[in-house]
This record gives sequence, C-alpha cells and structure tokens, in this order.
Amino acid sequence: MSARNDVMFGGVGAADRIAHRGPEGYSQTPLWVVLRCRKEVWLYDYLRAAYGGYDEVFPSIKTIAKDCEVSRRTVERTLSLLIEAGAMSRSPQYRENGGRTANLYLTEWFPPEHPSRAGASAVPPNE
Repeated sequence: MSARNDVMFGGVGAADRIAHRGPEGYSQTPLWVVLRCRKEVWLYDYLRAAYGGYDEVFPSIKTIAKDCEVSRRTVERTLSLLIEAGAMSRSPQYRENGGRTANLYLTEWFPPEHPSRAGASAVPPNE
C-alpha cells in the first residue's frame, strides 16, 4: 500500500474498524470522506462526535436538524449525498410491534472500493 493509501485508509488493517475511546464530542474523519464530501462532512462529523464516535447511531432527522440548527430537508439532502458517496449507509429499524422507528446510520471508515467493504451490509449483525 502506498503512503497516500495509508493516509486515506487510516493506516489500519483491512479487518480493523474504528471504535472511539476518549472524550465525548470528538470525531475522527477519514481523509477520503473529507475529499469526497467537502460540503457534507459537517454531518458525518456531527454523527460521530455527538454519539461518542462509534460506528452506529440512531438519531431522528428531527433531532439532527434541531441539534445542528438546520432544516430537516438540509439533513435529508446531506444524508443522501453522504450515502451516495459511500461515507454512510442507512437501514430502517422496526419496533417489536412492526412499527418504524429512527433509521440506523452507519458511518464508514473505509471507502467503498476498499477490500474490507466487499459484501458489507447496512444491516446490523444482530438481525
């Protein structure tokens, strides 16, 4: 792997996943996300920082919009662009009675073309 790829992929092995340990309100953003999503990176950072930096978060669109002081439509549009770029994925979540609840948003550490993402699914492993 070249030095450039080491920077873009965070210099970690293909099987590694980011799990943030440290002070709350902190986010690490992979360089490939910054380069592909310059205008949308604020939402990626918000989701990782506001929810402890872990990969999976469940906030509602309304909660995100309120916290970031933007419209719901801005959040929806930005999420769609991040998903299209491969920086995030979205999976609907359901209550025990079958009713919909907030979506699961998975922030991605590696770009879509990275070998660790081959066959990756947005569905959490416990389902």
